[in-house]
Amino acid sequence: MEISMFLTTLFTGFYAGTGFFVIMGGNPAIVKMSIQTFAEYWRHTDFYMATRMKVFGPLLFLTLLSTVLLHIKSWHSADFWFLSTALLILIADMVLIFSTNHPLNKLMHSWDLSKLPDNVEEIKYRVVNAFWLRSSFMIGSFVCVLLALIIRRR
Repeated sequence: MEISMFLTTLFTGFYAGTGFFVIMGGNPAIVKMSIQTFAEYWRHTDFYMATRMKVFGPLLFLTLLSTVLLHIKSWHSADFWFLSTALLILIADMVLIFSTNHPLNKLMHSWDLSKLPDNVEEIKYRVVNAFWLRSSFMIGSFVCVLLALIIRRR
């Protein structure tokens, strides 16, 4: 159980770090980018993130899920409910990823970078808005895991 809790804390912490970066500089920088810079930046960023998230995403989810299941015997405890909340937040994030981010990313990969469509600015703001919400999910899940860890130690 200790290893599962350690890995859950580590992985949700890595994920929260991504959300923190988005809030601190990622989204503000994207808003200031020209449409050409945004299109090129997002294509490269999405390529690398998609490649890594194919491994990290399921690993994060399965680690958190297994930690919740390991704590199910103490379903009445606050640490179980914080872990469950972290899992629900992560699931909400996944819903946003598959309903919003993936379709936008697929659309952007179809663009001809030398002849961008007229709605690039609109797409840029849709990406930014999705990541404001996703960042709160990323950080919120980690905070719930930390609270579970603190309560568990008492």
